[in-house]
Amino acid sequence: MEIAGKTLRRRLLTALAVFVVLVVWDYATGSSVQWAVNLLVPPLFFAFSVLVDLGVQRWLRE
Repeated sequence: MEIAGKTLRRRLLTALAVFVVLVVWDYATGSSVQWAVNLLVPPLFFAFSVLVDLGVQRWLRE
């Protein structure tokens, strides 16, 4: 299944990578892990990347 030219699997793996990077960053900087932020940012990143890709596709078509 493709969403705006990229597979759903690729988009989900990218969102998972964002989550892992946020958790590792929290541990590396010594701050407490903020689970609310870490769980909220990947879905927002997913949605934003879909919207950007849809916008780019629409812009290139016109």
